Amino acid sequence: MDRNEIKAIIENILFVSDAPVTVKKLVALFEEKLTDDQLKRIMAELEENYASGALRISEVAEGWRMTTNPERSQWITNFFKMEKGHKLTRASLETLAIIAYRQPITRAEVDDIRGVDSGGVLKGLIDKSMVKTMGRRKVPGRPMMYGTTNRFLEFFGLARLADLPTLDEFQAELGGEMAGPTRQAMIDFAPDETNPDEDADELDESDNNDNADNAEVIEQNEILNETEDLSETEGLSETEGPNETEGLSETEGLNETGDIAKTEDIV
Repeated sequence: MDRNEIKAIIENILFVSDAPVTVKKLVALFEEKLTDDQLKRIMAELEENYASGALRISEVAEGWRMTTNPERSQWITNFFKMEKGHKLTRASLETLAIIAYRQPITRAEVDDIRGVDSGGVLKGLIDKSMVKTMGRRKVPGRPMMYGTTNRFLEFFGLARLADLPTLDEFQAELGGEMAGPTRQAMIDFAPDETNPDEDADELDESDNNDNADNAEVIEQNEILNETEDLSETEGLSETEGPNETEGLSETEGLNETGDIAKTEDIV
């Protein structure tokens, strides 16, 4: 098949597709007559050809799609009569940023970082398909973990999570306005993009910490129980003391009465 014909087919597919088209799908489309490397080179050529045109072919969410020219974004906004960025509130963007850089992360951890309850915001992000559940963490209570979706990558024009900007890049963008020493942003990628053994080590470490905390609680409970038993024993001793005295007095009283009776009989 002619190379230009292949490009024309791909262009039409990208135009009608409502989601990024992966190289894997293109390989299946051409019945494996083209390899991954060949298709990647063709996509790179198409991206270069469209770089100076009215439209763009861009790599997003581990796939390719046809997009508008960023220089024309204001005209598109005016056409649809909507304000730029109205779909995500400040709280949503804040929560989404935390999840993106710290995933997989639990709701409690998000709340701790933000300092407020994030339940409603998190639900809204899930409804918008920006955030998804990623299983449960292997700690007591087994809380649900959350991470970003391919829709998140599409929305922000990212090819993969590794393209997220670092703190150093933020500082460079702001012209050094960020005070204090900078550090590389730590990105905990989703399980399908990381080494599973590393995730397992992290979970095991959490289990060990929880076991240590549980052992400390058990030890404290045992000390408390011993203290309560000792208090009960002392209380019982104090209670038995007066009873024994009363019993002794009654016995002595009976003995004295018996002696008086015997004396009277003798007389």
